[in-house]
Amino acid sequence: MSTVMPSNDTASDDSSRDPLRLMIEIIKDDQIDSADKTALIQFASSRFKNRRRMAYVSLMAIVFSLVFIFIGAAIDGATVCKPDQNCVSFLNTIKENYALIAWIEGFLTSIVAAYFGVSSWKPAS
Repeated sequence: MSTVMPSNDTASDDSSRDPLRLMIEIIKDDQIDSADKTALIQFASSRFKNRRRMAYVSLMAIVFSLVFIFIGAAIDGATVCKPDQNCVSFLNTIKENYALIAWIEGFLTSIVAAYFGVSSWKPAS
């Protein structure tokens, strides 16, 4: 009986291997002394720290900007502007600058999507 699933006979490249298995291989290797093992494990566990930090900062910037817009819209809706006053509406300011805001939010979203997409696709990323 033939199957449509590809066979798993080929070994995967090093970039897609599980990081925990890589650490176990480092620990089991007898040719590496203990100081080098410690340094390699610390490097393996912290090598994507800045990439992860950038993704979380981008995600928090998206959330905070949306909260800021919603709070500004609520305050704008709650205030009453009399006809003889020269009031500047928060929502009108957002409407005038929507292209810039959309580009910034899109850029931040692409950072978050790239990190979380690649890290779920390849565990070693």
